[in-house]
Amino acid sequence: MKSLVWLSEQVLLSCGTRCGVDPIRDIQRVTDRTKEEGDSFLTITLPSFCKGFESGLDKGFLEPSDLSGFRFRHGIPVFLRGFLSKIFGTDGKLLEKPCLDCIMCVRQICLLHKKVELPCSPRRERKAEQAFLKCERELSDLSFDDDELVRDFERVAAIVLSDILAGIPNGDPYEELKPCHGPGKTQDRIDGNSKYTFKRWHNRLEEEFPFTEFGIGSLRNHGEENSPLDAVEFVEPEDEAPVRVVFVPKTLKSPRVIAIEPVCMQYTQQSLLKFLVPLIESGGYTGGRVNFTNQTVNQLLALRASENGRLATIDLSEASDRVHQELVRRMLRVCPILSNMVFACRSTRAKVPSGEIVTLNKFASMGSALCFPMEALAFFCAIVASRLHKAQLPVTGRNVRECSRLVYVYGDDIIVPADEAPAICDDLVRFGFKINRNKSFWTGKFRESCGMDAYDGVDITPVYCRRTSPANRRSHIELVSWVAMANQFYRKGLWYAAQKVRNAVESLTKVSLPFVGKNSSGLGWVSYSNASTVHRWNRELHRFETKAMTIRPIRYSDPLEGDGALLKCFRLIGSQANDLKHLYESVKRRAFTLKPGWVPT
Repeated sequence: MKSLVWLSEQVLLSCGTRCGVDPIRDIQRVTDRTKEEGDSFLTITLPSFCKGFESGLDKGFLEPSDLSGFRFRHGIPVFLRGFLSKIFGTDGKLLEKPCLDCIMCVRQICLLHKKVELPCSPRRERKAEQAFLKCERELSDLSFDDDELVRDFERVAAIVLSDILAGIPNGDPYEELKPCHGPGKTQDRIDGNSKYTFKRWHNRLEEEFPFTEFGIGSLRNHGEENSPLDAVEFVEPEDEAPVRVVFVPKTLKSPRVIAIEPVCMQYTQQSLLKFLVPLIESGGYTGGRVNFTNQTVNQLLALRASENGRLATIDLSEASDRVHQELVRRMLRVCPILSNMVFACRSTRAKVPSGEIVTLNKFASMGSALCFPMEALAFFCAIVASRLHKAQLPVTGRNVRECSRLVYVYGDDIIVPADEAPAICDDLVRFGFKINRNKSFWTGKFRESCGMDAYDGVDITPVYCRRTSPANRRSHIELVSWVAMANQFYRKGLWYAAQKVRNAVESLTKVSLPFVGKNSSGLGWVSYSNASTVHRWNRELHRFETKAMTIRPIRYSDPLEGDGALLKCFRLIGSQANDLKHLYESVKRRAFTLKPGWVPT
């Protein structure tokens, strides 16, 4: 099993070759400090070093205070000095023509292990819980009364939402809703097909989502044995189970906060999600600007902005947790029927890992299906309102359309005009949002949005190690991750690192993996020529095929019958589902196995 330090060494050697730098001393420093500090040097300290480096690119000079913990000599850190001397001068100022390869390699070295999927320490999880509770306290002190900017926000939202729902009679989406279950876990700890046999239904849902319309397949068996109405418990608001707050791996510095919803809430939220997302993505004001399924819009804009400097990229901290429920209520005021539906399936309380139950001031945390649509609309309307407010323009449809140009939102990744970015950030703070200053850029030539890191028109996005190295050939998740990482190294031109990872993988599999095309479903290596290893000609399908390891889902017996089976079948009508065994088996989430199979070249 290869260590994280071993992988860093291969990347340093590969980057040294690419940039004409001797990395031997840097390798020794990485080795020594990892022995002293553990893997946190690779997963926390080096990413922090990169933040200081990016700040230097943004400001045009390096500051020792941004790179604390690293020794400076003649204006440049001793660590990675060979690379940094081709980017900054001895006075610490950015060179007129810095080496773009060196910029890419410094970030690659520092960020390699930033996103490795390892559990945070208990101390950091407790810190994350305290941050969650602190956020709630801050939101409770937030007031939107007597604020002209908030009134402009409401007017903008009225215009935007009216346009989104223009094709819906009376703004009532009831006939358009198609509820379904999401793939995630539930507060009730119910998975798979069992979700379709409801045991609890919240009374708050009844007015907007009647159980007899949404929760059962047919009313014909009402009153008979095993009737769904006899099996379900209708729960009063005070007896509703709170969402279960959990922490999942994000970075070793801080975990990601997820709120796991009850089955009935998740089910109804999904119906609104599927209704709203297509309308938002095709709206007259939001179409092409508020996206949920296409990140390339923000990525290409960030790439161009790094060259021409016209746009800024803004990142929000705790984005989901800082959207106040009152702000969403005001945003949806123009469409009361939709507002009632949204808040009927919004959970009002949360239970944190320590056992404390809190009443939520936020609209919803990640885990709610409505989290992303509501936060994206809130960010979009807030920014447009800010631009109108600063320009002292009345809120009209024409002005909203004009000020929505050059505003792009994908989750918490936001793009706005660079010259207006400081003022927009100040106004976003007035709405209760929190700007991540370390990941927001509007000066210099560095931009970052939706996984695209760019400098001066060049993609400098690093390759991330997402998993520790596979221990053996049965470590399927790790094997797939390392094959993907090797292929990304290859495409980035880090061929030495790519070859070393390939060798490590093949020493475990005991076989040489084939070359496969970029769209192949088989596990193998890519090449610039898109070459494929051909093993046979399939006479029946008339195509060349390669024998390769393929990903197969792990299934378990999960029979569903009666009204629950009927309900599921009705919900699948018109979908792309073609699994004929879906009533007998379910797929285990986040788990798979590798099996040999024939795939097209």
